[in-house]
Amino acid sequence: MTNEDLDKFIEKIEQECSESEAYFDSEFNPDFGFAKGNKFGLLLYAKEFLKAVREIDNRKFDEGEMEVYNPDFKWIKGIESNPFRYIKITKKLPEEINTEKQSEKESWKSKLFSIGCGAIIVFALVLTVVGLITFLKWFF
Repeated sequence: MTNEDLDKFIEKIEQECSESEAYFDSEFNPDFGFAKGNKFGLLLYAKEFLKAVREIDNRKFDEGEMEVYNPDFKWIKGIESNPFRYIKITKKLPEEINTEKQSEKESWKSKLFSIGCGAIIVFALVLTVVGLITFLKWFF
C-alpha cells in the first residue's frame, strides 16, 4: 500500500468521522484487556495507526532501529486510560525483532542460572567444611 493510498484512507476518515461524536475507551486488568468504542471512535483511533504506518516511509531511522510516533488522541475523553500514548515504529521484519528479544532473554536467564549455580556450589562447600569441622570436634 502506498502513502497516497494511506492518505486517501486518512482523509476519508477525517471527513466522515466527527470527533465530537466519537467514543473510544479501553480497560485492562491482570487477565486481559479490551478496547471499546463506537464506529467514529474506532475509525479515528485506526486513523492514528495509519498515520504511524505512513511515517515509517518518511523517517530515516538515524538514531536507532525504532522511532517513536506521537499520535493525536486528544479527542479521547479520559485519555489517561489509553494504553497507547506513543507508537514505536520500525522497518524491521518480525523475524529480526523476535531474534533480538530471544537472545536478550536467553543471555539474562543464562547469567542468572550461572550465578545461582555458583551460589549453590559455594553454599554446599561452606556447609561441607562446617560439617567436617563439627564432626572432627566430636571425636577430638
